[in-house]
Amino acid sequence: MTDENKSGKDRRATVPKEKRELILHTMYRSILLLASLLVSIHALATSSTPRPVQNIGFYYGHEAPIGSLYAYDWLVLQPSQTTNARLDLLHKGNTRPIAYLSAGEMAHSDQATQSLNQDWVLGENTAWKSYVLDVRKEDVRNFMLEQLVAPAMARGFKGVFLDTLDSHLLTVEGRENPQAFAQAQALLIAAIRERFPDSRIIINRGFHLPESAHENVDALAFESWRNGFEAGGRRYYEVSDQDREWLAGQLAHWREAHPELPIIAIDYAHATANALELSEQLRRDGFIPYVSDHNLNRLGPTSPVVKKRHVLVYHDLPESQTDRSVAHRRLGILLERLGLVPVYRSLEQPLPKEPVNDRYAGVVAWWETGVRKTRFCRWAGKAQSADFPVVLFGLRPTASQCNKIMQSRRTAAPQGKLQIATGHPSMGNFESTRIPSVALDPLPQPGAAKRWLSVTDASGAHFSPVYTHEKGAVATAGFIFEKGPDDQAYWLFDPFAFLKEALKLSNFPAIDSTTESGRRILTAHIDGDGLVSRAELPGRPLGSEAIQQKILQVYDIPHTLSVIEAETSPNGLYPDVSAEAEASARSMFRMDKVEVASHSYSHPFFWALLEGDTNAAPKLDETLYGYSMDVPRYTPHVNREINDSIAYINRRLAPKNKPASVFLWTGDARPGPEALRAVRELGLVNVNGGDTHPLPFDSELAGVWPDVRPIGDELQVYAPVMNENVYTNLWTGPFFGYRNVIESFKILEAHDRLKPIGIYYHFYSGTKPEALQALKEIYDYALSQPVTPLYLSDYAARVQGQYYSVLLQPDGSSYRWRGIRPPSTVRIGQNQYPDLTQSRGVAGYHDVGEVRFVHLTGSDPLLVLAPEPSPGPMLDSANAELVTWQRSRKSGRWHVQLELKGYQPLDFALSGTPDCRVNGARLSKNTVKGLVHFRSSTQQAGRFELECD
Repeated sequence: MTDENKSGKDRRATVPKEKRELILHTMYRSILLLASLLVSIHALATSSTPRPVQNIGFYYGHEAPIGSLYAYDWLVLQPSQTTNARLDLLHKGNTRPIAYLSAGEMAHSDQATQSLNQDWVLGENTAWKSYVLDVRKEDVRNFMLEQLVAPAMARGFKGVFLDTLDSHLLTVEGRENPQAFAQAQALLIAAIRERFPDSRIIINRGFHLPESAHENVDALAFESWRNGFEAGGRRYYEVSDQDREWLAGQLAHWREAHPELPIIAIDYAHATANALELSEQLRRDGFIPYVSDHNLNRLGPTSPVVKKRHVLVYHDLPESQTDRSVAHRRLGILLERLGLVPVYRSLEQPLPKEPVNDRYAGVVAWWETGVRKTRFCRWAGKAQSADFPVVLFGLRPTASQCNKIMQSRRTAAPQGKLQIATGHPSMGNFESTRIPSVALDPLPQPGAAKRWLSVTDASGAHFSPVYTHEKGAVATAGFIFEKGPDDQAYWLFDPFAFLKEALKLSNFPAIDSTTESGRRILTAHIDGDGLVSRAELPGRPLGSEAIQQKILQVYDIPHTLSVIEAETSPNGLYPDVSAEAEASARSMFRMDKVEVASHSYSHPFFWALLEGDTNAAPKLDETLYGYSMDVPRYTPHVNREINDSIAYINRRLAPKNKPASVFLWTGDARPGPEALRAVRELGLVNVNGGDTHPLPFDSELAGVWPDVRPIGDELQVYAPVMNENVYTNLWTGPFFGYRNVIESFKILEAHDRLKPIGIYYHFYSGTKPEALQALKEIYDYALSQPVTPLYLSDYAARVQGQYYSVLLQPDGSSYRWRGIRPPSTVRIGQNQYPDLTQSRGVAGYHDVGEVRFVHLTGSDPLLVLAPEPSPGPMLDSANAELVTWQRSRKSGRWHVQLELKGYQPLDFALSGTPDCRVNGARLSKNTVKGLVHFRSSTQQAGRFELECD
């Protein structure tokens, strides 16, 4: 393995045949050493002591979604292919990123070759177009340490993988004096260990290195134990017994000297289908396996195996307009609630060059324009299979190559009025019943398909606008929605059922961000706009003072509050009001259940302008409010708006022990990657954007946006539900209009709880008595519902957990998660139950609509599903976060220990038991509809011990 595209070569193949035979003869061990190795392998495989590291990966590509990489404990990456964001996020998810380093060669194409001195080069590897370096020279080792290793560590890598340690054998000097090169490599390894003592060092082979070097490394990797790849012949091959015996001797010596260190077997398989079987064989052989293609661009199988959740989502708008595409606006929430992770791609972007069926569950595309799809259909046709479905929504692609992925014999224009026949119960029986009776465009005529909708034209010709088939599905424009004015849309069929059937999704637990401990999450956050405006109330207080008095002091739940620096600062636009405004902000920030946020410095209205996209905004004279607040002699830029505004708040407004933790986007709320990076690197979460506001007289399900907007590895977290500006016609009135958000909350709940209850408004709502009255109605409604109030940052962290995680499946009914945070709630179907006896960190479940919400706790929950409910008490729901849960059965009674952390007087209910008694705590108790309820009049957190029948 080498850098760039050299991964996977058998290094011995580059040595002349005579020399190779000499080396093999000299280093060959007797068959007894092979037996020794096999004994040690068997001992390792049967040992009851688990390896601290289970999965180590080598991924030299850059197209894989970050969530799929969390399956590995250690992951070797090419520094040139890896973003700083990816490094940071992998490390936060307990996946240690390891930098690839060619310790013996450097590719001609590597930019670092410009710094090489001529006398550092011993020769060339013509097969791989690289220079062989003289590592005996101290300057070469210093160059590697200072110019390659140290910058990688500074970026966030947490170790190095040293490859090409035998490249010196390609040169005369190396073959004549191999010991000198081995000693020099040992010095390099020692220097890395001394400079970066907490790093992990993996070597590829390195059998020739002295023991002093081996004592400084953390793992040994080697290639081609059973299957290899021959670079010269570009072919995969089975490793011969002779080569494996030679390897066995080397490994037996290593295992004897370093039994505590992992041994990584890297094998190569052409087909994904063969990789899992080969990986399992290597693990039985006693190694940590990694099986990939010769480029190491395909993700190798892990143990436990990964349940694929990512889906490629294509649209035909420009890349910068991804969030405006129907694929994002209409499909995103559907995929998320099915437990999937959409990865959005524009047709204008390059099509994938790396494998896709190793990381994606399929492809979903939604076409809105007449842009030709030939290139896409050619690519998709090659990738499509029964295990990798391709689903098409929207306009029918005209390219003939697209008929193949549609499984349609041909497409034609129907004649006259259509006769309708539905083949699925939801077709014409969902949000709308008005199936079109005419077709304006050609329709597919599929062969073998499950027809959700069939139509027959006046000539007797048959068509199917909506259908699924063996390798995907098609839903044709005109037969997906009933369209209304102003972009209104009503689904003609159940899109959840359609996508589940089209993508052949099995039942698996979906990470949820709407619910905590069985009850709907409630958040409340306030943008800083209008803090300095005067309220139409006696005494003319600031809008923020009215909000504090009328709302914050009345409704004692978590709130996230923000300020706009240019509004409140003495150096801002309102110096005469600054002292009063800052005092108001300080007073609110000191409140117990308030978290601190920034709403920028000058309130940019078009965030893409800050990153150089001049096409992202209309002309200045065509905007409503300009490009930002009119701060004299100032042009908005990312650092001032984010970093400096946070610094201002922390320095002048926030309590010392409560710095800002959230950044709330302003204006169009469409930040670019630099703005998102700035927030992430500050350790804050970001929220705002999207346009979720379903209403009875507007789009309902189609009016629900997804939870996030991904940009590369960065995530913008959308507001759960839109603010009062949308409900009051851009604050032109009626000013009580925000009360209609209650209807939005009800619709979102009726669709199996698509979103939390998110109360979101601006300080200017404190300036109008009717707006304040609307807020009171909204809070009263929200708190009349079974809810778990959380901070907005808590919600954002749960949303990030959906995308920055991987789902592992130890067996057919068991599930675990790895990523930046374990889930606290997952959703399953009501035909499944959590097995509380076999599971770990699982406390119970609560049903809403057709969904079963399962409560998880702990750093590594294990959910085992069963067809029948478990006996004994379990948590039905609580208005607080579940911190710990344990239950056991002793002397015929159940004993339960649980810890809850909330923001209201505790209220929780148990199911599965007729009665429980709390030990040592004063809680009221009553039984309603088979649930045993406990309540505290004051206590908002605590640990409880219960005995239950």
